[in-house]
Amino acid sequence: MNLAVISLICSCSVSKFESASLSSGANDPLIKYAWHIQNTGQKVFAEDAAVTGNDLNLITAWTQKVYGRNVWIQISDDGLDDTHEDLNANFPYLNSSKNYALASPFTAIKSPPIASTDNHGTGVAGLAAAVGGNKFGSSGVAPKAHLTIANFLSDSITISTAKYLDQATGDFDISNMSWGTTQNSPADVDTSYLAQVKSLIATKRSGKGTIFVKSSGNDYAVLCNGTTSSYCLGNSNFDGDNTMPYFIVVGALSASGDSSSYSSPGSNLWISTFGGEYGYDSPAMITTDRTGCTVGYAKSSATESFEKGASAENTNCNYTSTFNGTSSAAPVASGSIALMLEANPNLNWRQVKYILAKTATVSNYSTGSITHPQYTMPTSYVWEQKWITNAAGYKFQNWFGFGRINVDAAVAMAKDFITNPVDLGTYTETNWADANTGLSSAIPDFSATGVTSTINVSTNLTVEAVQIRVQATHADISELALELTSPSGTKSILINARNSLTGIANFTTETFLTNAFYQESTVGNWTLKVVDAKASTTGTLTSFSINFVGGAH
Repeated sequence: MNLAVISLICSCSVSKFESASLSSGANDPLIKYAWHIQNTGQKVFAEDAAVTGNDLNLITAWTQKVYGRNVWIQISDDGLDDTHEDLNANFPYLNSSKNYALASPFTAIKSPPIASTDNHGTGVAGLAAAVGGNKFGSSGVAPKAHLTIANFLSDSITISTAKYLDQATGDFDISNMSWGTTQNSPADVDTSYLAQVKSLIATKRSGKGTIFVKSSGNDYAVLCNGTTSSYCLGNSNFDGDNTMPYFIVVGALSASGDSSSYSSPGSNLWISTFGGEYGYDSPAMITTDRTGCTVGYAKSSATESFEKGASAENTNCNYTSTFNGTSSAAPVASGSIALMLEANPNLNWRQVKYILAKTATVSNYSTGSITHPQYTMPTSYVWEQKWITNAAGYKFQNWFGFGRINVDAAVAMAKDFITNPVDLGTYTETNWADANTGLSSAIPDFSATGVTSTINVSTNLTVEAVQIRVQATHADISELALELTSPSGTKSILINARNSLTGIANFTTETFLTNAFYQESTVGNWTLKVVDAKASTTGTLTSFSINFVGGAH
């Protein structure tokens, strides 16, 4: 992992709320604009209105007074305005935050923004856990959860490996990571970070594990590798941290329920939820901003009346209506998980993932295929799949994961787990025991036939995630697609052809992850297919290995 390229993930640039009886948000003047909480077709200062019904479906949970009490959400970000009128009551002022302007061990009571540009964490925190029912602003998804902050991405902080490792630690239930790397080069996860995260999911929360929530990225369209003006298609699998099976990688949805225009797709997505669009066309997200009209996204120098304090609803510029990105989707997911953990504090990290997958709402796109927006593919080649249904009955799509978070259904299942838990088996990893090495298989040029390699697996696990490593020689791996087919016949496209890796030669040690085989059996033949989707350059497949993560029964 190249620490220098880690960055925050925010593009950032109305009907009356109908559930007035809800104590969480009844008195909050801006909750009427929170379309992700209850979508009644609000415009939220945008040209186009939201599409009614595309929301979190959390009204039943709130009516039952499930608000995220006693759940701790860490915002791993650039700082947090803990004095904010809509955040202060959920900030406990214990020695639980991390301020990386201090000497090791960095522990602090609070970690407010340092640089003038440290605006991101305050917006993220508001979506997860802004105080509800306090007559200020809007409400977080978990309006009574506790907030803590790690500011390792402040523009006044020099990122180091020590801080990168340290930000994942601490006594919190959920870590929200609305950041990542630019997705135009393949990146492996740092091995020390990988080891640390594996330790934390095994030991924290009394052995139930920290819940790590990670943005998928805003690189659906990203600068092609090696260029400064041409855009290519990114992939969430090109961020090494996103290939760890211990994270809940979250894609963003717009107010119409579709995948947001910027949201990075990938077979490593777990779930999707609301991140909005840019605010001037389709609604963005309304959330907390740094206090006052001289700092933050909303300030007197802004162009829109709400943002610059000219609106009676935001005279102090304490809120922004233009926050967006998978930076928004991640804290919406974190708040949703906080409601699940209040309903059942004994859920472990695997059970949280199971419930999210089991209860997700499948929307948009039927089965079939999606064409590349720029290039013609080889005859009969499927560049991207719409919804697939795997052999265990789970629907999956690379732009949505298992679908949209359904909070009421997830909270209900979380409660049911108290008396009716699902046996996920003993957590097991096969640690790359299955491999085909020493290959010398030519990859056909511009052909849907591709080249295949098959591994017969005898270890019997119920799949929770599958990672692959491929070694291949090719002068431009952006031309290549990587597909994996399970013994049950389910196909997952891990890397789409004609992507952002332009001019990069050879697959070497990179790891890619897919969740498409969730709950299938590992036993049988697993087949890798490599397809070259551009004419003139040829290559060779030399190695293929698999790591299975799942439950042994």
